[in-house]
Amino acid sequence: MNRLVITTLIVFIQYIGFSAGVETFEAKVKSGDNIVTFLARYKLEAHRCNIQIFKEMNNIKDINTLYAGKKYILPVNIQKLNGNIQKTTGIASKTALQRIMDYNSEIEKAGVKPKSHIKDNMVWIPLDETKCKKEEEVEDKKPSSSDTISNDSSSREPETIMKRSGVKTIQVPLMGSKYETVHIEDFSLQNEVYYIISGHGGPDPGAMSKKNSKNLCEDEYAYDVALRLARDLMQHGATVHMIVQDENDGIRDDSILPCDCDEVLQGDKTIPINQLQRLKDRVTLINRLYQKYKKQGVKVQKAIEIHVDSRSKNKRQDVFFYYNKSQKNGKKLAETVYNTFESKYAKHQKNRGYSGHVEDRSLYMVRNVAPTMLFVELANIKNPDDQKRLLINTNRQALANWLFEGLRKK
Repeated sequence: MNRLVITTLIVFIQYIGFSAGVETFEAKVKSGDNIVTFLARYKLEAHRCNIQIFKEMNNIKDINTLYAGKKYILPVNIQKLNGNIQKTTGIASKTALQRIMDYNSEIEKAGVKPKSHIKDNMVWIPLDETKCKKEEEVEDKKPSSSDTISNDSSSREPETIMKRSGVKTIQVPLMGSKYETVHIEDFSLQNEVYYIISGHGGPDPGAMSKKNSKNLCEDEYAYDVALRLARDLMQHGATVHMIVQDENDGIRDDSILPCDCDEVLQGDKTIPINQLQRLKDRVTLINRLYQKYKKQGVKVQKAIEIHVDSRSKNKRQDVFFYYNKSQKNGKKLAETVYNTFESKYAKHQKNRGYSGHVEDRSLYMVRNVAPTMLFVELANIKNPDDQKRLLINTNRQALANWLFEGLRKK
């Protein structure tokens, strides 16, 4: 079986000239591949810089449209070994050189490269090692927590500076050109910190369905509502961290939000394919920030994770709220937001009733983040009536507004 897999992979690879003494290789895309899974098959990271290199090398605009059976050049240089890897590449960083050696070992084990660089005298160099700026290559040191998390209000992270009085507006490019100017209404939340987590993202689109033959992806609609909620909070002076980010999307008023896979974690960290690692990365980031703000004396810190459910097509679903009963204020927060939704439905959709519920759940994120945590399921993405809650932009804004109202209540 292993021999057959290796043979198949090698047939897919075709070496092509790149420049004097340097080659690249191209490989066929399999059915169902996106850029993340395609690069991952060849042990390449799908971070933003690598994706940009891939687009330029293949002269493509839409990374979400890869054609099965078509060959694409991958962002790797193949060079004849000149003494050793450092002399061949000209890279001084020991960390980067170790990554290159590890990469060559990985692709050899996977059957992508038939022989080790020592046996065939050829070294494969991921282009992000030479074309993407990496902090560890500058000084070859492990960054401190202050190096890895930016708290500069001029960065693209949607974060206001606490206790900054007199500010009327802030610019938050992550919100998109239409919504990036955030008008500060008051500073009633200036001493509070909120972590907004939109579910899935990167290689994982989450639940999926269709509307008029168009794909609907959970992560896109959760992200749009998350951004709208973050904006609401910032308008009242809160410090807000968008844990999952996509600098190309922003708040969108379209009905169909195209699926993509270029989301990253705050700080430009790649979202891994492994589900457990994705969750661990988010927990680590949130808890590190939580401890920083706690040391600064911040008393109110809340995390809200936004998802879209997937059930049978005929199952209509109102908004659900999950909490951790071990957290002191977890149940209270969930019930407060639930009550807000129930009152809004009573006001805006009289006689309809509201069947959402509050429940203690043993979900990884719910159990492991340090701030008071609320996990939200907005709708059933497969139900035609529930889809209206997601597809109509004013409905997405209403969801964000109601979440905001519930979150801010004491």
